[in-house]
Amino acid sequence: MWKPVMMERMMCWLLTESPQKSLLQLKKMFHLQLSQGLYLVFWEQYGWWQLQDNKVFLSMISHVLSVDGFYFSTTYDLTHTLQRLANTSPEFQEMSLLERADPRFVWNGHLLREFAAQPEIHRFATPVMHGFISMHSCSINGKCFDWLLVSRRSCFRAGVRYYVRGIDSEGHAANFVETEQIVHYKGSKASFVQTRGSIPFFWSQRPNLKYKPKPQISKSVNHMDGFQRHFDSQIISYGKQMIVNLVNQKGSELPLEQTFAKMVNSMANGMVRYIAFDFHKECSRMRWDRLQILLDQLAEQQDEFSYFLVDSDGKIVTQQEGTFRSNCMDCLDRTNVIQSLLARRSLQAQLQRLGVLHVGQRIEEQADFEKIYKNAWADNANACAKQYAGTGALKTDYTRTGKRTQWGLIMDGWNSLIRYYKNNFSDGFRQDAIDLFLGNYSVDEVESASPLHVKKDWKFLALPIIMVVAFSMCIICLLMAGDTWTETLAYVLFWGTASFGTFAIILYNGKDFVDAPKLVQKEKMD
Repeated sequence: MWKPVMMERMMCWLLTESPQKSLLQLKKMFHLQLSQGLYLVFWEQYGWWQLQDNKVFLSMISHVLSVDGFYFSTTYDLTHTLQRLANTSPEFQEMSLLERADPRFVWNGHLLREFAAQPEIHRFATPVMHGFISMHSCSINGKCFDWLLVSRRSCFRAGVRYYVRGIDSEGHAANFVETEQIVHYKGSKASFVQTRGSIPFFWSQRPNLKYKPKPQISKSVNHMDGFQRHFDSQIISYGKQMIVNLVNQKGSELPLEQTFAKMVNSMANGMVRYIAFDFHKECSRMRWDRLQILLDQLAEQQDEFSYFLVDSDGKIVTQQEGTFRSNCMDCLDRTNVIQSLLARRSLQAQLQRLGVLHVGQRIEEQADFEKIYKNAWADNANACAKQYAGTGALKTDYTRTGKRTQWGLIMDGWNSLIRYYKNNFSDGFRQDAIDLFLGNYSVDEVESASPLHVKKDWKFLALPIIMVVAFSMCIICLLMAGDTWTETLAYVLFWGTASFGTFAIILYNGKDFVDAPKLVQKEKMD
């Protein structure tokens, strides 16, 4: 029997030209936005369960597209750094954007797969990048220049905070982001590239209702294979690697730091160096000035890596010989703070070499530009954090103002609570949405058993109800005292014990109560 399936909102990508100046004053850059103002009526012959699944799948796609940070350009390759583009052949420059794009950063690659097989229509296929772009026209000493910050999120091993950690068998790291800082002044262009990514071996940290689940290092796989593949690809793409590990060197994070250091030593690759800096310990009690200790330790290495610079005639003056690969647990808050400080040091050298800054002048003394710089890096932190953890970044008060504030601590606490809720009760849906969008899961129209329909154990519903009832009865007994205090105490102890005991059982079985992904078995990705 043919019948109307549904009336659903049709999703359209509206192309809105960026109000900011075009990239390097040459190219147009567009920002994708999701429109839900159009409706589509269609007819099909489906069962009622398939209609419900279809609504869920549509909501997943809608969710992915509603996350800010999708960009594309029809005339400029956003997926490559300036240095990579400058070191290409004339044949590469003649390729279509689809052919030449870095597949790590093409988030609509699955959607363009049929276009890729037909070269004659490549001009209609535009790669879409996910991440963050900030462009500003600035002035120092009366000299105007363009300053850009570009973060490119990898679509390999993409996902959400607790469900995607470590690396996969191909060496792709979770939450891998390439961040490029660009300066354009009188035809000359300079850039400085950094990367961030999850600790590159096989480990997981599945949500279980605890505020901070204990990380688990896999004992059943050969870590060195994936570890070696990861750094082989990093060396090919970026040259020498300086690992900056910012995790705690005590508690549950200590085994990760020890394993990371041990594997770098075992790999014995002269192109890869390692430094560990316990961010939280060193900066405890608001001692954020101690970050200078790390910058001093990295100064010689940063001078050796240099930066990329091409003059107005197109001649390459200097090349960046290596990158800093920074990480903390999430590669968000602590990582962004350190990256912003390293980028400022590089920018100081670039602006002096270009003649924008006078000898002896410092960026920190240029109040107008310093405000732009700090806000852009804080916005970058928020964008990366929302895309991975579901909330804005922590510690952005330091990035924006250069100091830690009491209000910043309060906002960090609020964001941490929101992260806790989302990581435990909505990240399964978010992970499924990303897997569906990227093609990690394909909908089968004739599939009889939908992965969306997972039967919950009896305790999933019974225990929360029992806990709520018991806690309510405990409160009622306190408010409505019995004839004697001993009677009241007995009731309170009984219902209090019942509520506490039920809560303990729920916490013990925490993994059964969180929102877990349904479309792709994450064990395959670990």
